[in-house]
Amino acid sequence: MPVAWAAAALGAGIVASDWPLRDVAGLVLWSVSEEVVFRGGIQTALARVPAIAKRHLAGPGGSAGTVTLANALTSVLFATAHLWHKSALVAAAVFPVSLVLGASLERTGLLRVPAALHTWFNLLLYAASAWHAA
Repeated sequence: MPVAWAAAALGAGIVASDWPLRDVAGLVLWSVSEEVVFRGGIQTALARVPAIAKRHLAGPGGSAGTVTLANALTSVLFATAHLWHKSALVAAAVFPVSLVLGASLERTGLLRVPAALHTWFNLLLYAASAWHAA
């Protein structure tokens, strides 16, 4: 919640329309769709590439607190994809959130976990944005 609240306070929130139910439905659909593409598709495919599969950016392979190369590359793509509708600063701020989403997939093996976390984050960002706009 603090990250979503801070993002909304800094003007990086989600603009609400006159149709809150449609906004929420769109946020859920968009969040889940992004996770299917980025975590379920790209990150999973990258993790199967032998040159990438066992690579970590920090610490010994597989230990707690490390970032896999598949997660890092997917997160770069995910943040870059946000440039079409967000500023470079906001897109850069998406990167660590994406690392958390990717790590949740790697830790659980379940796509529904990052999809639920992404949806929850976007709903909190939407609520915080509405609060700050009021």
